[in-house]
Formats: sequence, C-alpha cells, structure tokens
Amino acid sequence: MEQEERIRSRVARAVQLLFFKSHRIPGVKGWELKKNLGPGYLSIIKFLNTRLQDLGLTIKIVSDDGRELSMSEDESRLSTARFYVTLRDELSLTAAKTMGWSIDEIAGLAVVISTIVSRKGSAPVKEVEEILRKKFPEWRVRLNLSKYIKRGYIAEDGNNLVLGWRTFAELDVEKFIHYILSA
Repeated sequence: MEQEERIRSRVARAVQLLFFKSHRIPGVKGWELKKNLGPGYLSIIKFLNTRLQDLGLTIKIVSDDGRELSMSEDESRLSTARFYVTLRDELSLTAAKTMGWSIDEIAGLAVVISTIVSRKGSAPVKEVEEILRKKFPEWRVRLNLSKYIKRGYIAEDGNNLVLGWRTFAELDVEKFIHYILSA
C-alpha cells in the first residue's frame, strides 16, 4: 500500500511539472524530472503518457535542435531534452482561438513557417518582415515575430530565422508542407 501511494505521489508530481509552467517555455527538461521524481522517472512518464492518451494528449520529448526523441533514447540525450505535453491529434482552428491566439497571429505564424521551409530551413529576418508587412502593420509584425521567438516556434540564427523546437513538437512539418503545396 505504501509503495502504491509513493507511485501515486510521483505521478502527481510529474503532472505538476509537465502541466504547470514554471519558466517562459512550457515543459520540463529530463534532468529536472530525474531530480524531482528519482532515477525511475521514465517509468513514471511512460505510465502517465498512457493515461494522458485517453484524454487526447501525449508527452513528446524534443531535443534542443527540435528533433523528437523516444523514451528509449540514451539517458544523456534525455536529460537535456524537453518533455512536453501536447495534443495527440490535430488542433482545430476553433480550439486554437480559445488558446489565446488570434486568427492573425496563426496566419502570421503559418506564413513565417512556410517562408522558412521554402528557403531550405533558414530565411533572413528582413525578408520575413518584408513578407509580413504586406498583410500586417509594422508594429504587429515585430510584435508577432517576438512572440513566435519567445514561445519557441522560431529561433534566431544570426540574421536568419529558423524553425524552433516547438514547431517540431506541435506541428507535423511534412504534413504542413504537403497542405501548403496542395492549397
């Protein structure tokens, strides 16, 4: 009984770490999970993931460079990766609007991502700003780009923009490209 209570407590702590944002970027690093849950943290995360899937959610593990990792990866890779709860299925436009994003922000992000992808993964900041200025006021362009960077959807690489870790975590980039090309 005591063992069961200890496991329940560790699962509850994992939920707190994964769901409640303690930093600007959502999710939690593997080393933080290990520190808070103990050496068997992966078994707790696997158990929690099976329970979350019943609710339409999943735990993704994303490295700093945006690659999705599996729970069977090397411990050293998992310790620096971000564990992140996201939707298991696609997000509807209505649901996206209820999450605090305006239709303009979603459209702007789609333009930015498609521009970066069309430039083979890296697009000059000035070029992206110029494209966005055709549809949005200048103040909105700077504000939105800043928001996309802060939330991890894009990242700055010198004078260029590249896709951020969160784009890979939340968006099926291949499916996105296929959708854009077929539209």
